[in-house]
Amino acid sequence: MAKGVRKFTSFLWALLIAILSFFIIFIFFPDVSNRFFGVSVKGEDIRKAVEEVSGSVGDAVTQVVTETADTITEKIVTNGL
Repeated sequence: MAKGVRKFTSFLWALLIAILSFFIIFIFFPDVSNRFFGVSVKGEDIRKAVEEVSGSVGDAVTQVVTETADTITEKIVTNGL
């Protein structure tokens, strides 16, 4: 049983390394990606996607921090701490 688990774990590690390698090549080396994989994202497209994602993440983090601060303030005022 242990041998089968080791083989499956090794397969999952190999799969993870292959997926990460693909995305690293896809994002940072678009010309190589286009030649070998047939797909690529040009630098401008990546820049736009990163700006959109970072804007959304920044807004979400700001909202969570604001809501948390408001909740803590309300509890402090309510409990008289």
